[in-house]
Amino acid sequence: MEHFKSPYSSVDFVSSRAIENERFFRDVLRNAKTHRFFAHPFMSTFERQNPSAGVVSFVLTSFYKIVTPFTGLLCSLGGRAPNLRARFALMDNIYEEMGCGDLSACHPSMYLKMLDSIGVSEATADAMPTLPSILRINEHLHDVVQRQSFAVACAVLASAEATIPPSFPVLAAVAKRAFPHVDMDFFDRHGPRDEGHSDDATMLFAVTADSSMYAAVEAGVKLDLDFRAELFDEWMTALNDSTTRRVSERPARPLSVRPPARDSVAPPG
Repeated sequence: MEHFKSPYSSVDFVSSRAIENERFFRDVLRNAKTHRFFAHPFMSTFERQNPSAGVVSFVLTSFYKIVTPFTGLLCSLGGRAPNLRARFALMDNIYEEMGCGDLSACHPSMYLKMLDSIGVSEATADAMPTLPSILRINEHLHDVVQRQSFAVACAVLASAEATIPPSFPVLAAVAKRAFPHVDMDFFDRHGPRDEGHSDDATMLFAVTADSSMYAAVEAGVKLDLDFRAELFDEWMTALNDSTTRRVSERPARPLSVRPPARDSVAPPG
């Protein structure tokens, strides 16, 4: 936990159930690394090929549709916590995602600030059709949070957070190369912090789960990674398709000279 004092102490993790739960989920995360998502050629190809600004805009703008609903998922999960201590622990993550009391520092706000710095307005990002794989990612996470147990949802969201450290550095580096004046605040706030969030969710799983939930966790984690690998498939198609259009025709300019965002640019078809 980064901001709040943990409501748990060492005595909460010495029971045979807590030890078994933590061991199980550490194994799940380790085994997940063998999923094709983590070996997908998109990341190495994306970084190596020096993609056009149009393709980079497309990738970054499409990913906005994953970023923007995530705080809502966490808030919904908080409402389903089985007790006050679990809810308090989850609030540390929510507090960080919501900007630590600063609306402009909320993660969706920072992502929009990054998009605006490359010439993509909020209206354009909102209007861009959601990729099929992203629809599946979001629908799956929503279903897990609303229909599965609190512990299972924590485990699946922890796995989702674990996909960020290996992928965001590549997205950030390519964005910086394509748009030298890109606002990097969003990317600077991620990485090790997301590993911490994943650890917090693992902690909550350890103290709230039981072995009857293990099969649901394995299935939920696999499905999330399947859909994220499909997103890489779609991005790879865009990368290889020379007809992919830029999300915005406005040239990116330094923050000091950029005019207010215009909303009239159509998203890519």
